[in-house]
Amino acid sequence: MVDAVGQQSYSGAFVYERSGSFSTHHIWHRADDDGITERLLRADGEPQEWVRRDGQVQCASSFAAVSGWHGDAPATLNPGRLERWYALDVLGKTRVANRPVTVVAMKPRDSFRYAYELYLDDQTGMLLKSLLINERNVLLERFQFTDVHFGELDDDQLEAGPGCLAVAEPQPEKLVDTSGWEPGWLPPGFTAGAPIVRALASNESPVMSQAYSDGLARFTLFVEPLGEGALAEDLLAQLGPTVAVSRRLQIDGTGYLATIVGEIPPATAERIAASFPHSAGEIAQ
Repeated sequence: MVDAVGQQSYSGAFVYERSGSFSTHHIWHRADDDGITERLLRADGEPQEWVRRDGQVQCASSFAAVSGWHGDAPATLNPGRLERWYALDVLGKTRVANRPVTVVAMKPRDSFRYAYELYLDDQTGMLLKSLLINERNVLLERFQFTDVHFGELDDDQLEAGPGCLAVAEPQPEKLVDTSGWEPGWLPPGFTAGAPIVRALASNESPVMSQAYSDGLARFTLFVEPLGEGALAEDLLAQLGPTVAVSRRLQIDGTGYLATIVGEIPPATAERIAASFPHSAGEIAQ
């Protein structure tokens, strides 16, 4: 398996399914000497658009769009790393988007993550379809290309529409301190990426986000300051494969809301949330 996504320029369309609902998306992905530029456009339902360069979101139709970039498969699948946490099994050959693919089952070795079924393009190694399956063998999520073309892209194909709002740089004095937010417990194999602080507009509170991954499964931690008198409740919610768990934190008299969002089992997300330092309330460890 190679760094297929990062090395290829391509355009295509894919469908995303969870909890019986479908959405259709168009994607443009250009890799050249200047780096990687991606544009994603939802083709049905509420308009949503994203543009990012080298992994950094440049504009989005809403903050929900920033945190909901579906179809973002890991660029590199490292079998040596994954085999520590998943049992790999090659199931055979088939076709996706009129291209031959190899099907690989990824069964978790513990209860902290879900099972996957990956359909990898035989020519490029790119992920063209994935199924996310829970411990009861119920399908939670489907991501599948219906059309994909490899080759150079024109500049206008990567041009954002008028509804794509620039992600503003917050003022330094408004930045969330990104140090010391590491949860006290992480599922084995999950490591952290670089923290990001951003706001969609200059008058909005900045939000710190930090992604964690085991090389396949992922979740993101969001930390935002709570304004004076702001009310926020601890939360546990799930939609299809996506779970969200929020905890109120109190540091030096300032309130924060920490939220975990990702495609991991609810019990895993709750255990991570319970390990946060500086909890505003008593949380069972």
